[in-house]
Amino acid sequence: MKGTPNILARYTKAGYGIAELGMSAVEVMLQIYLLVFYTSVVGLAPQWAGLALALAVGWDAITDPVMGMITDNTHSRWGKRRPYIAVGSIFLAVAVYMLFTPPELAGQWGLFFYLLVTYIMVNTSMTVLSVPHAAMARDLTFDRHERTELFAWRLFFRNLGFLLGTLLPGLILVVALEWGIEHAGQVSRQEAARLLGIIVVISAFITVYAVRRIDLPVDTLDRSAETSQYTIWQWDREMVVALSEVLQNRFFVPLLIAYVIAAIGRTLNASLALKFYELRLGFTEFQTVAYVLAPFMLFLSLGIAGWVWISHHFGKKWPAFWGALTLGFLTVFTYPLLPYGQVWAAVFFASFLGGLVVGAIILFDSLVADIVDYDELKTGKQREGIYFGAWTMATKLARALGLAATGMLLSLIGIGPDTVVSAEVTSFRIAMLFGPAVGSCFILAALVFLAMPLTDKKHRQVQRLLEAKRRRTERTPGPVSGGSAAPDSHV
Repeated sequence: MKGTPNILARYTKAGYGIAELGMSAVEVMLQIYLLVFYTSVVGLAPQWAGLALALAVGWDAITDPVMGMITDNTHSRWGKRRPYIAVGSIFLAVAVYMLFTPPELAGQWGLFFYLLVTYIMVNTSMTVLSVPHAAMARDLTFDRHERTELFAWRLFFRNLGFLLGTLLPGLILVVALEWGIEHAGQVSRQEAARLLGIIVVISAFITVYAVRRIDLPVDTLDRSAETSQYTIWQWDREMVVALSEVLQNRFFVPLLIAYVIAAIGRTLNASLALKFYELRLGFTEFQTVAYVLAPFMLFLSLGIAGWVWISHHFGKKWPAFWGALTLGFLTVFTYPLLPYGQVWAAVFFASFLGGLVVGAIILFDSLVADIVDYDELKTGKQREGIYFGAWTMATKLARALGLAATGMLLSLIGIGPDTVVSAEVTSFRIAMLFGPAVGSCFILAALVFLAMPLTDKKHRQVQRLLEAKRRRTERTPGPVSGGSAAPDSHV
């Protein structure tokens, strides 16, 4: 990162973060609407839909560290990360439209395999786009507070994307119903997928343009560091070795495990949201989207500045811990007690309190870039791509588990074509899933996160040692090779 500025212009930070707008809009549409679309509109049984989604996400998770390794070793005339962001956005736009436009297929097997294949296409395209974008954060700045602001911009646009992906399908459905369009449910999802695909491409290309002076072409990069060209077998072996080293990092592993547990809880929450508010609280889809999910994203966005301020004054570890723990207890005790039909109660507890607390997520993401500093100090290598690849791989595996569990749980609690359970029993069961089951994931994640030893003080020490090491390297002629850090780099 020689020559990379520590202080970034605001338009560069915003331009970097805006790619999250399209990605998160697609992601939240998939989380909230996809399972219900294939089970209620297309007619695929919940257990088969959940299995197809889980298999596709599981495959996608495997590709994340591969993509991280590829982008770490890319040297092109267009830069290191930007080509993948541009190409990935185009493929994602096409794939998500195909996903919500299934052909007429007879039988469960045909629907199952169409969902499986198209969802694999969507997730692979998302990997090509998202892994280089996430890894680029560390390329942009070395300053720890600037990094937090970068992730705050990402979360800001992510929340706008969540609003867009949550509201757009519901609003199109309302219009389709008012106009008397046949098959309004299916048409609304297809048109939403088409529009969100366009937004994905536009937001990604804005990011590509905004970071053009930082993600530089190969002929303008500092070539003092020795680069290696691998055969395919050497490259595969190098990737396995790098990934195994990443998963032995004593700072990274507790953070990763905690985030995975929380990701399972978030997947259950998002996948069950429409059914919970419909069956437990008697809300229509429009009421759920307009009065609960949209305000939730709004308060989450408003709370970002507060979490950035907190991290500047109190560090990242303890605010992240208390944020996740508070979210867990709110989820456990609030949702089962919300009164039937009372929109105001749902808005206050689920939207206001939950939205503000969930903002702590930017601290988890920001910590990954800080941990990569420690890895560079110990190994002499810059491997942010493989770290963020492993990060997204693990979280997608967690999402796969959450999706598979959601499909099975919906069948078990009485939601499906072959189950007959009283409405009262189904309502109680989904409240237990949406409240205590999901909340327990957040509480467990917070407790595991306590084992993560990278405090604010230790990270400042890491950065001081790393800066000193880089200054020594710049004064030393000749190629720089990876390996152990200097004796004074023990943290």
